[in-house]
Amino acid sequence: MTHQVTATSNIDFNASGVDEILQNVAFILSTFVIPCPLYGDFGFRLDTLPPFQLAKRRNTARLIESIQRFEPRAVVVDVDYLGDTFIGKLEPVVKVIVNE
Repeated sequence: MTHQVTATSNIDFNASGVDEILQNVAFILSTFVIPCPLYGDFGFRLDTLPPFQLAKRRNTARLIESIQRFEPRAVVVDVDYLGDTFIGKLEPVVKVIVNE
């Protein structure tokens, strides 16, 4: 089963199973690299400098690597972005399959 995940600011400390895995992926998507000095590749690095398509490709690769490293139970199927290219806003939307 494929799940669509976006960034979150709510954490359920009692989550378990599939909900826990999806929450971990959402947490990775909502965490910028700067706040994690000991984990330089954890989270979402916001590169909004032109060209915009190049930034999307770089961020996609970084997100997939970060999810594979920090939540290996989730297999990334697709990464898309919501946002406005004119203001440089990227919001990743990741589709994953959960392997428990």
